[in-house]
Amino acid sequence: MHNNEAIYVKDWLPDFQVSAETDEHLSKYFFTVPEVTKLLQSKSWLVLGRKGTGKTAIYRHLATAERESLGGFSVISLNFKDYPWPIHKLYKDALSGELSAYQKSWKYLFFVKALAKLIELYEADGKRLNKELKWAKNYIEKIYGRPDPSVLEVLRSKIARVDTIKAPGADLGDVSFDLGELSFENISEDKSLQAKLRSNAFTLLGHFEEIFKANIQDYKFMIILDQLDENWLVGEIEEYSKVLINLLNVCRNISTDPSVNKYLKLVPFMRSDIYHSLRFNDKNKLFQDSAIVISWDNENLDSMFFQRVKEYAPVNVKLEENKKSGGLFEANFVRQGTPTFHFITRRSFFRPRDVIVYFNKIRDIHEKNKSGLYTTHDLYEAAVEASTSAYNEIIDEWSNQFPDIEQLLGALQLIGVETFSYKEFVAKYKQGFTRNSEVDMSRDLSFLFDNSIIGQKKQGRWEYICSVPNLKMNVDKSFRTHQALKYRLQLTEARLDHKAS
Repeated sequence: MHNNEAIYVKDWLPDFQVSAETDEHLSKYFFTVPEVTKLLQSKSWLVLGRKGTGKTAIYRHLATAERESLGGFSVISLNFKDYPWPIHKLYKDALSGELSAYQKSWKYLFFVKALAKLIELYEADGKRLNKELKWAKNYIEKIYGRPDPSVLEVLRSKIARVDTIKAPGADLGDVSFDLGELSFENISEDKSLQAKLRSNAFTLLGHFEEIFKANIQDYKFMIILDQLDENWLVGEIEEYSKVLINLLNVCRNISTDPSVNKYLKLVPFMRSDIYHSLRFNDKNKLFQDSAIVISWDNENLDSMFFQRVKEYAPVNVKLEENKKSGGLFEANFVRQGTPTFHFITRRSFFRPRDVIVYFNKIRDIHEKNKSGLYTTHDLYEAAVEASTSAYNEIIDEWSNQFPDIEQLLGALQLIGVETFSYKEFVAKYKQGFTRNSEVDMSRDLSFLFDNSIIGQKKQGRWEYICSVPNLKMNVDKSFRTHQALKYRLQLTEARLDHKAS
């Protein structure tokens, strides 16, 4: 990067919002990733990625983009951040097995939203509503409170108070909806109200699905679901898992149903670790056939961040495209001939969030200098602060699904060095855990390895699952705690009597 007046990088490159949900300018520098194209052009419908890999960024891109840029898809976005998962139990079909007990409730939600959107598009395009569509519009507005109800408005509607669902096309003038809502607590304590809730909801589902299919014309819809991992209570994880398995089965059924898959696509955005924790038939086949796994490498992470740099660079700052984000630094290479951006990614889990946090820490540390650019001192010092952020991210990522995560990281800290043997891990694990059978230790070591918290050498280089997805664990070889955690866990490179293999 060149400038004639030594414009300090810190003066024009801002602190970036780490969370996609709070970044108002995301659309300005959203780097189009191949996952978006694959979603629009292939039969794949499940988006998987670790926390911080950009699932919500892609979700927001789809939710805000114009229909013309999305292959004609009208997008219906459903966010489950504040979703009260226990409410789903009220819609549980007691007559079905575990793997279908929640499927009608998911379909009910989807077809209410899809039909509401179809009616909206008809009216926006000046098309006349037939008798059935008018009937559906009436029901949607009167039961759910408005033409385009939210997820919670659908589930917390007045539907349990309606005595009879009139047939499609019937005049609703004599049906009273001035009944008020019933609270979640009222319904959860009354079996007869629950039965009425399900009966009415599933009757409407049948009518809405038929009307939607009969009137779809040339419209296409994509329903996207984000933050399905939010607000899970530890004691309810097993039940939530069943709810998600039912969701996946509904999405799969829709994707293979020729009567609807040409114009309706359901796309859940899900943490890859949660998906892999679920237990159901054909899970691997579904993964192979339908999943899109968000993955990053040095090149596309650099392009992602450089897109942000270009958005904020003043006109009198000349950016060197060949250097990309590395042009923000005085030096092209640092320790052991490593390019500056590679130095950052080697201390990341190859996620956009890690890179953004690291650059924010560099900015915090940087002091004005003659070149106006970041220095190697800034880069090295930021590694300490970024390490604490990486540690906190892991705690936040796993505190619900893996409550012992902090204790497990504590075992790595007790080891005291970056490189260690299985025997050393066992010794420190037993100090920290009362449950310390071979099964426990093997499971937790695999957890650390599968989530790139520890890695092993491959072809003479320390690697991790996040950068080498096909890496296999071997307990007879040395392990290494990820560089991103070195400073927070206060690890040294090696003991005097400890030689890394």
